[in-house]
Amino acid sequence: MFKLSNLLFVSCFTFLLVLLLLFRGSQQPLSAAEVEAYLGKIEQQSQVPGGRHDLKALRHFLENDDGLPFYTVNLYKFNEQAQYLDGRENPGTGRQAYDRFSAVMVKLLAQQFSQPIFGSDWMADNGNDWHRLVIVGYRSRRDIAEIFASDAFADAASHKWASIEKNERLLVQGLHIPALKFIPATLLLLLTFAFICLKLRAAKKPGASF
Repeated sequence: MFKLSNLLFVSCFTFLLVLLLLFRGSQQPLSAAEVEAYLGKIEQQSQVPGGRHDLKALRHFLENDDGLPFYTVNLYKFNEQAQYLDGRENPGTGRQAYDRFSAVMVKLLAQQFSQPIFGSDWMADNGNDWHRLVIVGYRSRRDIAEIFASDAFADAASHKWASIEKNERLLVQGLHIPALKFIPATLLLLLTFAFICLKLRAAKKPGASF
């Protein structure tokens, strides 16, 4: 019969292993059929400017998927007043509009087990006209395609485009940067090591059983 300690170990080990696999992602490059399916969904988005993508550049990005994680380094300069295409009254500032978009984007990232890495509003203090720097880590290009193709992103995109006067984005791979997937991996090793040590210690006691 399983002892309680054994059951706890198996439960924790299984949980951490599943978490590790989720953070790791499939690491399988997008197939041609998947690329067409995602682009089809994005092209059909009726929200304006929800479909405001450079579809040619996006196609090239998805078709050249290597299945590996990557980071986006984003620079934003905000409009003083948000510029919505529907001409709504009291739209608020560009920063406020972007924060409305960001609130949705963070949830979409969490659903894909991707995550914001770093953000700062101190850009103007560095002698440039950028207002915000945001770095986001994605498990794969499939994750960003899932986000772009979602109705939630298309709806929230109106806040994004109303908020920014200009922006720049760099796509980079930095596999040397520690990712969240290493947390469950480290905990798995520590848990296994602790369990083995406890069992070895218990085995030295008279009458010990497993």
